[in-house]
Amino acid sequence: MKKNDYLCIGKISGSRGTNGELKIDPWCDSPEDFFEIKKIFTDINDLPVETESLRIHKNQILMKIKNINDRNSAESLRGKFIYAFKKDIPISEDCYFIEDLKGCKVFDAKSKIDYGTLKDVLNTGANDIYSIIDAKNNEYLVPIIDGTIEKIDLEKEEIFINPIKGVFDAD
Repeated sequence: MKKNDYLCIGKISGSRGTNGELKIDPWCDSPEDFFEIKKIFTDINDLPVETESLRIHKNQILMKIKNINDRNSAESLRGKFIYAFKKDIPISEDCYFIEDLKGCKVFDAKSKIDYGTLKDVLNTGANDIYSIIDAKNNEYLVPIIDGTIEKIDLEKEEIFINPIKGVFDAD
C-alpha cells in the first residue's frame, strides 16, 4: 500500500487505568466512526494492531490493544498517530478527506481565474474555511458556505469556487 492509501485518524494521548488501555484523540467527524474502521495501524509500515476493546469516553476513544497489558507499555505509545485505510473510513457522499483536498488548484467557477493552491482547511464549527496560497505566497481565507463550492475534481486536483465578494479583490 502507498502512503496516500492511509489517513491519520487520531493520536494516542496517554493511557487510562493499569491494564494498558490507550486514550486516543480522534480526528474523525465523530468518535463513533472508529467503530466502522476495520484495520487500525500505529505505523503505516506495520501490520494492523489487534484491538481487544474499543469504547468512547467523553470525546476520546479508549482502545485496548492485544499485548499492551500495563500502563507503562501503553504510555510508551503516547504521541503515536493512529492510521486507517481511507477505503475503511466512513464518509458521506459529496464529502472529501481534507488531505485529498490539500494541494488542489483553486479556480473561480465563472472566470476560471487561478486563485492558487489549497493549503489547508480550517474547521471553525460553523463552517470550514479554505486557506489558499497564491503564486506570490499571499494567503486568502475563504469561508465555505452554501453555494461556494461549484465543483471538486480530485483526479485533476482542481476545485472551482464562487467566493464571496471582497476575498480576492485587490487592495
